[in-house]
Amino acid sequence: MAQIVENDPLVMEAVAELQRFSADPEMRELERRRKLWKLEYYSGLEAAKEEGREEGRERMIETLLRILTKSIGNVPSTLCDKLHFIHDLGVLSHLTEVAWDCKTLDEFEQALNQ
Repeated sequence: MAQIVENDPLVMEAVAELQRFSADPEMRELERRRKLWKLEYYSGLEAAKEEGREEGRERMIETLLRILTKSIGNVPSTLCDKLHFIHDLGVLSHLTEVAWDCKTLDEFEQALNQ
C-alpha cells in the first residue's frame, strides 16, 4: 500500500485529505450523522416496503373473500381465519384463480388444503 501511495501523486493527495478529515472532530461528527441518517433512511424504506406488502396481502384476501361470497355464498369464519394465516402472495393469487372457477365450498377448501 505504501508503494502505491508514494508512486502516485493523486493517491498521496487523497490520503493526506483523508488524514486531515479524520483528524477534525467536527468532520468526524458530520460523517457520524450522515451514517446515522443513511441507516434511518434505509430502515424507513424497508419498513414502508413491508407495510405495502402487508396492505397488498390484506387486499388480496378481501378480494378472494368477495369472489367466494359471490360464487358460493356465505364464507365460514374458520375459512377466513385460514386465509389470514397465508402470507405467500403466490398462494393467495392461485387461490383467487381457484375461487373464480369453484362451485362449492368443498372444492375451494380442497385447493386450500393442497
